[in-house]
Amino acid sequence: MPVDAPRDRPVCLTVNNVSFAYGAEQVLEDITLVVRQEEFIGIAGPNGSGKTTLLKILVGLLEPKTGTVEFTCHMDDCEGMSPCRPCIGYVPQQPVLRQQQFPVTVREVIEMGTYGQIGLFRRPTVEDLTAVDKAIAEAGLGRIAGELFSDLSGGQQQRVLIARALVGNPHILALDEPTNGVDAKSKQEFYALLSHLHDTHKITVLIILHDLTELSRMMERIVFLHHRVLYDGPAQALGSQGLWGLMLEAGNQ
Repeated sequence: MPVDAPRDRPVCLTVNNVSFAYGAEQVLEDITLVVRQEEFIGIAGPNGSGKTTLLKILVGLLEPKTGTVEFTCHMDDCEGMSPCRPCIGYVPQQPVLRQQQFPVTVREVIEMGTYGQIGLFRRPTVEDLTAVDKAIAEAGLGRIAGELFSDLSGGQQQRVLIARALVGNPHILALDEPTNGVDAKSKQEFYALLSHLHDTHKITVLIILHDLTELSRMMERIVFLHHRVLYDGPAQALGSQGLWGLMLEAGNQ
């Protein structure tokens, strides 16, 4: 589906002239984007280009230094006009999570996805536990639900984190380089799961990928960053060679 096709869909995220800096280091400059419901958007760029920072701003984990991010939910089961836990599911970079060797099971990790609705110190309801069971089944984790999260392979861990994000029935799923350190077979299984979720649940997907070939093959739209937006358009119109050209351009700046 071409990028121009969803113009009749409602806008769910609007980024207006956003800039961000860590101290004196300028990371993002004058970023303007529009994200519509059900889009599948890949975010690319060289290391240090601001990809993770932009994703954190989009999901509400960071505040921009200048500019605004406007979130609008058009779903009947959501209240208000600001990002809330049921609206956005966030899967951070895997290496960060692998450092957290907590003695928790797969099911317990997925149950953490209910905390945004029930609060940290309240017990899950029957409806919450039903949602956990559904997420476990959809991610294909039934056989390992009782195993320790830290004992799983990288591909299995990513499935668990996807399931945790799904528990809140999100309208937007944001993933930061989810296939880093994952073998080729697990990577393909992960892509298949992500495509299924996008097609079945009509979830808007924002994903940072390091593999430029996979990025151009999977996504309908690519946003290429190097502190500012160098390209925002159809993946098919750019192609892998065009992505590498942008990488070279970014390296010369």
